Amino acid sequence: MTLGVAVLDRTTGQTAANDEGATPLRAASVAKLFTIVDILTRREAGQLTTTPDDEDRFRRALSLSDDDAMNALWSTYGGPAGIDRVASMLGLAETSPPADTSQWGEVRTSARDVAALYAFVTTRLAPADHDLVMQSLADAPSTAADGFDQGFGLLDPTRRGSAVAKQGWLCCIGSSVDLHSAGFPDADGRYVVVLLSNQPRGYDAARTLLDDAAAAARDALAG
Repeated sequence: MTLGVAVLDRTTGQTAANDEGATPLRAASVAKLFTIVDILTRREAGQLTTTPDDEDRFRRALSLSDDDAMNALWSTYGGPAGIDRVASMLGLAETSPPADTSQWGEVRTSARDVAALYAFVTTRLAPADHDLVMQSLADAPSTAADGFDQGFGLLDPTRRGSAVAKQGWLCCIGSSVDLHSAGFPDADGRYVVVLLSNQPRGYDAARTLLDDAAAAARDALAG
């Protein structure tokens, strides 16, 4: 089992990570945030234009974790190259495109790099794009577009409150599951908590681990 943890304090700018916080793991649906940041950044720079349908895809990919929306964005806007662009722009040493460029869920990234991506979203995206990303994440329902229960980790319904997070899940490469929860544990917005995991015991056990890790992080940050 691998659990990469990173916590960014947006007040001090410091990031704390565990021993596996720099370990590259399959990003699963957390890759959607990388792709959307790439598209929005290029749009802000006048390098491309998007359509009203794309705006809907941004929202669906971030809230419902809609794979069809991501497939369209990935194929239309040069998905693998977008991962390289974001990694280069932010200096993300542990982030890279998938070996099979059609499989965006196999983008590799680390908890530390995802924390850096959130730092970019909150400080360097244009206000309207920042609001688009954050509101879409805040609107994440309990059930994703594919029927998966998103209520784990930072979005554990027993403690979700005002938490905002991108969830990720992927099964079953190498007889393991990838389960991730990354975002803000509360409305205060001071801390970004990233939990990325690869686990051999199935989703039920993986959910329990991420629920416990999120609860521990919340308790520590509140202490």
